[in-house]
Amino acid sequence: MYSIRNLDKLLGLNAPEPLARLYSPSYYRATWIVTGLDAGFATAMSIRPKWLRDIASIVFSFYYIIYAQEADEKLRRFRAVPTIEMLRTTWEKTTNPYIRLVTRLPRVGVRRKILLPRPKSSSYDRPITAYLYFGPAESELCKATELILDFPGGGFVAMSPEHHEERLRMWAVSTGRPILAIDYGKAPEYPYPFARDEAFDVYRLMVESYGKLIGMSGKKLSIIISGDSAGGTLALNVVIRTLELRQLASSSHQPIHLPLPTAVVLNYAALDFNFTSWMSADNLRVLRSEQSSGNIPGLKEVAEQKDHLKHVSPLSMVRDKKPTRKRIRRRSSWKDALRNYVSGGEEETSSTLKVPSKSAPGRSTSHQGFGDEGSLADGESEEEEDFDKIKEEDRPISARIVYKYWKGGGDVIRSGSDMERQQHELSIAVAEADTKAIRAVSGKSPEPGSSGSGKEPVGTRLTMTSRTGYFQDRIISPSMMRAMAILYIGPHRNPDFATDYHISPILVPNELLAQFPPLLMQCGEKDPFVDDTVIFAGRVREAKRARKVELDLLLSGKSARFGETLRMSAVDGHGDSKISAELKKERDKLARQAESDWVQMVLFSDWSHGYLQMPTLMSEAKAVIEELAEWIDHAFERYPATVTESRGGLLAPKAQGGPSPLTSETETEDTGITFVTRRHSESPRRAATPPESVGEGKRSTGQTISEAELMRRRRLLDSHIFE
Repeated sequence: MYSIRNLDKLLGLNAPEPLARLYSPSYYRATWIVTGLDAGFATAMSIRPKWLRDIASIVFSFYYIIYAQEADEKLRRFRAVPTIEMLRTTWEKTTNPYIRLVTRLPRVGVRRKILLPRPKSSSYDRPITAYLYFGPAESELCKATELILDFPGGGFVAMSPEHHEERLRMWAVSTGRPILAIDYGKAPEYPYPFARDEAFDVYRLMVESYGKLIGMSGKKLSIIISGDSAGGTLALNVVIRTLELRQLASSSHQPIHLPLPTAVVLNYAALDFNFTSWMSADNLRVLRSEQSSGNIPGLKEVAEQKDHLKHVSPLSMVRDKKPTRKRIRRRSSWKDALRNYVSGGEEETSSTLKVPSKSAPGRSTSHQGFGDEGSLADGESEEEEDFDKIKEEDRPISARIVYKYWKGGGDVIRSGSDMERQQHELSIAVAEADTKAIRAVSGKSPEPGSSGSGKEPVGTRLTMTSRTGYFQDRIISPSMMRAMAILYIGPHRNPDFATDYHISPILVPNELLAQFPPLLMQCGEKDPFVDDTVIFAGRVREAKRARKVELDLLLSGKSARFGETLRMSAVDGHGDSKISAELKKERDKLARQAESDWVQMVLFSDWSHGYLQMPTLMSEAKAVIEELAEWIDHAFERYPATVTESRGGLLAPKAQGGPSPLTSETETEDTGITFVTRRHSESPRRAATPPESVGEGKRSTGQTISEAELMRRRRLLDSHIFE
């Protein structure tokens, strides 16, 4: 009886703890298979040739799927010091020909890889690579006026639309609209801000051409932007860049030629790069001054060790192996003696003491008998090495960068010098808004047993950073996140991670957040990026609420900044009545809308990262993809086309008085939008259920939880840790 009950433990088939209870059963089954595949592909990574590597990857994966404990241990070793090849091999496994054979992809009318030229305003000349998916017949494409622009995830370093093809095909079939997925430049070959600028370029290109470049009607165009994981960061940057350009045009009294997208769909977006591992600017300045003064002996060697871009892995702290370089003399063996005797000593000397012409001088005489051991001074000679003779996977990261910003190019258009002067003020406002959002999510009532004690309730110190709470996530680990961040930033930038909202969109100023189009944000409860989703959604609500109050004060002749006694001349009876009408229109629209009309957030209980790539492994993930398609359908039906062809260029939808420079062209005078999926609207009993209660029970897409429930679970986790 004991053997029967513990058969899985006796055979080594039991699930690794505590991961067995971390996720829902269906999601854990999916991660079990994904982990086995990752371990198998990582193990076979170094096998050559490719056809043998493809077969070995599948064979090893079957082994690791059966023995989950060994799969986790194998991946733990690989992820401790990940390399580019490791990340790309494990994430891009869906293009394996044998996995393709068992993957059932929906049939579409158009599936095409296309190259797009850069817009005239771009500072880049590298063409844009994109994939076009269209469900109906190709003859119907010329009638399309609505486009879904997708930026697939991949940690900024890996994966193309081909690795998200199942989701993209499902959207193309369900929506009947063209899907344009962008294969943007990946790091380290194309470091920041290449991918960000490329995302904005493709959006501007589609708007300026009205979709003609991909075969659409070319008369009017409405665009919904979507992005998951790293693609979510790029999608938000498109909106941010558009708002900045409109703000700049408004301040200079120039006509606005670039509308906002109709809506934005984000799934487990990575919105915050402010990791604790980043060194502050002041500390970096002190370190550099100490290094130059020579006060600390050995500091130069320590700095060379921490130059992560000179290693194969961005987390490496030791010298990399050089498999392509001829080894220095080893301990003599009988083979060496025999070879030396036959050749008379000449061949042995030339083969063992010969050093590549561009390597560091003196290495052949000082390292004999020590294999590939070397001093830290070897790091200085890496720049002079001929890396063309070294395999791609053995080159340091600095040698793999293709696009280099020699003169600091790629900077974004700012809205004026005053924005730079207000950075400190904005950072304080961001901190205050984050505090308010956290307080609104966690609730104002004190925890039971804490009233009168004045102590901070348990659960507000650790759990607000899920990257700390879920550091054992099976899909994405902290070491992988840090490696991707180092690779994405590259060697040409030293940004301020506490204020740079182009790298961390979670820091976007309130005046930009107040103008954001409708947002749908989804994430798993156990996802390391779930806090990014919760805080950003809260900040959007805070910004729009503040904008509504500001408009009320402006229209009443009072200033929100200087108090009620100061009247604004723009709306004081002697000002421009047109501006007053536009402000009143914007105020009335915000007053009619509920907060759910600004941003909708869905948190899936006991799920983590990457569920959109698991429809084959999870029926719930397939249902999520279908409901996302339905949300997109309703968004297109709710808003008219935002770009129309005219002799004068790009125009907003016709409206009395014209569009306000502070509002989006996608806005109309109707009431707030409420999205109800067809799956639930078909049932009268379900339709009568309040939106707040839908999802509290078990749904086909998995159980969803509220923000308050998320915080309650976090506090329970912290309580267990403290006990």
